[in-house]
Amino acid sequence: MIKAKPFWFATLMCLALAPASQSQPIQEKRVSFTAGTSGATIQGALKGEQITDYLLGASAGQTMTVEFSTSNPAGYFNLMIGNDPAAIHIGSVAGNHYSGVLPSSGDYRIRVYLMRSAARRGESADYTLSVSIGGSTKPAPVTDDYADGLAGGPDWWQVAGVASNDTLNVRAGPGTGHEVIGQLANGDRVRNMGCRMNGQTKWCQVEIQGDMRVTGWAAGRYLSEAAAPGGSSAGHEARGTIPCATASGQPMGTCSFRVSRGSGGTASVWVALPGGGERYLDFREGQLVGSDPGTTASHTRNGDLNMVSINGTERYELPDAVLYGG
Repeated sequence: MIKAKPFWFATLMCLALAPASQSQPIQEKRVSFTAGTSGATIQGALKGEQITDYLLGASAGQTMTVEFSTSNPAGYFNLMIGNDPAAIHIGSVAGNHYSGVLPSSGDYRIRVYLMRSAARRGESADYTLSVSIGGSTKPAPVTDDYADGLAGGPDWWQVAGVASNDTLNVRAGPGTGHEVIGQLANGDRVRNMGCRMNGQTKWCQVEIQGDMRVTGWAAGRYLSEAAAPGGSSAGHEARGTIPCATASGQPMGTCSFRVSRGSGGTASVWVALPGGGERYLDFREGQLVGSDPGTTASHTRNGDLNMVSINGTERYELPDAVLYGG
């Protein structure tokens, strides 16, 4: 069974992965392509806590490719949709290359920055940013097997077509401007509660099953008709126990967990706390990118063991097999 735990993605990145603090205004620059071309190359520089946002418009169904090279290894870019703080690509986690099909029409924001530690030391970086947009300007066609209707449809959807190193956001409302309340991996199954259009994007209300059911909205293009959850989805989910301690000075014991996996180290882990409730841990490409709202998370590795600390008191040890399977 799958259960999503609400969280606010903008606060999920642990401090070691955070961009420079915004003690000065973010500089915004509009990107335009020369007539007859589908891309642009920009050269610039950063120093300290400077952050620059490059804005450009695109249509749902087009493919955007971004390449970022810099003289400072602490320089990265994030990609966001409009003013939504939930980045769809985080350079410090996924690298300084992005290529993907755009989920909606409107402005996209490429944010270039230095990592917090380098920014505080006043380091500088020269960089080259290359961006191109191509492909159809129309949403990809859907078939009868996908969320192609605004009423009715199958009782259950299965997540399909999400990039191998990513997960599908479940939001509080039908649009990217709404809070992210959960994530699903390819193969996860949810109950169909009906769909509606928001601009050119179809959004479907889904119910995520579990001890505490969660209802939210997901992009319909990633939902495929499926049978009710059963043994066939077991390849994406697992349960077991991991070493844990939930108080300072407490010896390590064991906590039960369940995990919903994507691929390549993308996993959502729920750890059952001894006093009741669960601790949520979100991994992408084997890196911890967040936990529950209001918590401070850190992640280190020792061989094939992932050491996670929450608020400096809770400790969890997750073998790579939890994140990658096997």
